[in-house]
Amino acid sequence: MNVFVSGGLGFIGSHTCVELIAAGHTPIIADDLSNAAPGVLDRIEEITGMRPIFYRINVADRSATEQVFSAHRVDAVIHFAGFKAVGESTQKPLEYYWNNVTGRSSRRISPRIPTAGRR
Repeated sequence: MNVFVSGGLGFIGSHTCVELIAAGHTPIIADDLSNAAPGVLDRIEEITGMRPIFYRINVADRSATEQVFSAHRVDAVIHFAGFKAVGESTQKPLEYYWNNVTGRSSRRISPRIPTAGRR
């Protein structure tokens, strides 16, 4: 099964990708690296022996997200792309609210779910 994992190079996302690979699934990672390092992709490969498909995009970018869904049959979506730093959230509350609560990035992904895999 192909699984689109937004925020897939973050702590939770990367661990999820390792488990997906171990279970025989193919993660398709979308991450803008705002809270992750590109070296995590190498670590996933070292641990699993498989280098996941990776797109450096922000899932709030509708065009970029559409390109990923057009390029791959996606069977499932796991959405981890969100801001998480408690201290920073008190400094930038509206940015955190906009990104994490209003679902700016979720709304870019969810319209594609029912048609994922169709060409």
